Amino acid sequence: MEEVTVTQGKRDFTKIIQRLEEQGETIVTRRGEPVAAIVAYKQFQGLKRLSDWMDMLKIAEKMRKKGVKAKELHEISRRELEKRCALS
Repeated sequence: MEEVTVTQGKRDFTKIIQRLEEQGETIVTRRGEPVAAIVAYKQFQGLKRLSDWMDMLKIAEKMRKKGVKAKELHEISRRELEKRCALS
């Protein structure tokens, strides 16, 4: 994993982007402390999918605790959508 300072990042941005395909990630530091990470887009997509999955699990858990069943939610949503489409 590569580390660059903010100053280096400004100066060498194009080179850093090119190297991301090989290395996958670059840590940006300011005064020796990490402040950001630059990741390859493919890696970002994987992280985004994981984050979305975790969000869905949290929602599912909240629904379970409230006693809401997915089938009921689907039926209510379907009826609401049909009403909205009929109004158009």
